[in-house]
Amino acid sequence: MKRDEMFSELRRLNREHMRMIWEIAKTGDLDVLEAEERQIAEVMLEHQDEYFNQFEMADVLGDHQYDPESETDPFLHITFHTIVENQLQARDPIEVYQFYNSMRKKKVSRHDTIHLIGAILAPLVVSSLQGRRAFDLEQYKSLLKKAKAKKPEKIMDWLEREPDPLRAGS
Repeated sequence: MKRDEMFSELRRLNREHMRMIWEIAKTGDLDVLEAEERQIAEVMLEHQDEYFNQFEMADVLGDHQYDPESETDPFLHITFHTIVENQLQARDPIEVYQFYNSMRKKKVSRHDTIHLIGAILAPLVVSSLQGRRAFDLEQYKSLLKKAKAKKPEKIMDWLEREPDPLRAGS
């Protein structure tokens, strides 16, 4: 199986799984789900106003590739949101928890803080996957440390302005 075919098949299977979780989430009977699936369901419910249609049609959208320049991939968004939730729960890396506390003290909502962490994490994961190299945990920690000192409204600009804020010395 070629690499593109493999990713396409993984995407399709993931979306089928997300659709199954969504169907259960809508019933409110989350206790029938495994712990990880329950967490995904809770995150999906938090985002239902934004992504209801995509969740409803997840199985139909199995092959759809979202254009990162013009679209948000709701399934990837839910995945990153869940990863950040797990990091916060485990306080691992501790810099995630420290960043979280810093933003909350600056009156940023829990949800928006999780999205800020995801905005720091996502490009590093994508870069790692594209380069077929290990995730750079030290870079992630360093970015979180630098970002926590910034004003919340400036973090996204900082990330967008500098493709690699660490190298740029920001």
